Amino acid sequence: MAENALTMPAATEQRSPESTLLDHVERVTHNRATRFAVYLHLSRLRPHNRKSYHIRVAARTFDSLINSVDAQLYTLSSGDIVLMCKDARVDDVDYVIDKVRSLFPTDPVAASSDGLDDEAFSSWYDLETNYEEFLAVAGKLAKQADAVAPKSEDASAGRGVASNIAGQSLDPFSLAKLDDSLNRAQVRNLIRQQPSVVIGADGTEKILFQENFISIAELQRRLAPGFNLLSNIWLFQHLTQTIDRRILAALGREDLGAREEHISINLNISTIRSKDFERFDGAIGENAAKVVIELQQIDVFSDLPVYAEVRDWLRERGYRVLLDGLNPMSLRFFNPGQLDADYVKVGWGDEFSDAAALGEETEIADLVQGIGPEKFILARTDAEQAVRWALMLSIRRFQGRFIDTLMEKQIAKDGKIPTGA
Repeated sequence: MAENALTMPAATEQRSPESTLLDHVERVTHNRATRFAVYLHLSRLRPHNRKSYHIRVAARTFDSLINSVDAQLYTLSSGDIVLMCKDARVDDVDYVIDKVRSLFPTDPVAASSDGLDDEAFSSWYDLETNYEEFLAVAGKLAKQADAVAPKSEDASAGRGVASNIAGQSLDPFSLAKLDDSLNRAQVRNLIRQQPSVVIGADGTEKILFQENFISIAELQRRLAPGFNLLSNIWLFQHLTQTIDRRILAALGREDLGAREEHISINLNISTIRSKDFERFDGAIGENAAKVVIELQQIDVFSDLPVYAEVRDWLRERGYRVLLDGLNPMSLRFFNPGQLDADYVKVGWGDEFSDAAALGEETEIADLVQGIGPEKFILARTDAEQAVRWALMLSIRRFQGRFIDTLMEKQIAKDGKIPTGA
């Protein structure tokens, strides 16, 4: 990988799609006739075109082809897709790839002005003549992916939330090397998005905003294989400040005025008071109204007067402020509504359904009313049960994997997702 990964011991806890792909390539070494592979570089798309449901819809576009010919599809950790084929017609495969391109009509990587294959979007390998080349590609992918355990792509996992990332503990020396690598890396391909949505009374979903975040698992895989970046909370906090600077620089170059959807960014309060945010604020100008700034609960409580000052300053500039990192237990100790944020994001927990079972619905309802249902975002919404619980309390704003699935179905049906507040 071109991004100067640290040399660290590997730690693999479960099999990656990259390793499975490598096994497939190795198995056909003596039976390569009429076989070919196509590598779709979806990780090169612009961040707002690399949403998790976009990737899933792209993968499902191949279903009819896979059901009719000898072919296997691999969706890689980066969001790239590899198709392995035997005795398939090139025109049939090309037709499906064109359908995938059509999902991203305005993205320069997917656009094709002359109708020919564009290596920026897809690379083709004839395994009869290019086997060694593709074997090297598959081997490199497997080595990188197996350096760390895979992690769910959820925006709420990473800052203030426990993770299943494996590896040895981060130390100050390795943190310094990682900082240097991160400062020199191309971070655009590391940025992921996850929507927060509003479910209307008629059951339709609209995007409230797209949270932009750098996947810690992907950052670890690319730049620090073998280290657990979350092993030391204080060193990780320092790392998030570097992440803040890089993501602000990347998003500051985006033309927010040309985008209909709003975005959110998870930042440290110290970052908002820095020159980096000043440059970002100057770059986006009047589009600040399209940006939600997410602040972690632990950061807010470390200095409440500073939080209040930063919150008010952000609002004066046009930003909205979101309090993140809360859970059902948090709500037992304080009322987040007193912090006067525009949104409060609370992670789903079994404590909510347990409270309902114990007849404590009134207490929970009072907490929601104290925050304001219109401000309450239920995060880590991984099952329909959580949505049903929330709707009974007039909560209509959600984020999580179950919501991603709903978005995936809607984009597959309509080709786009409406935005709204």
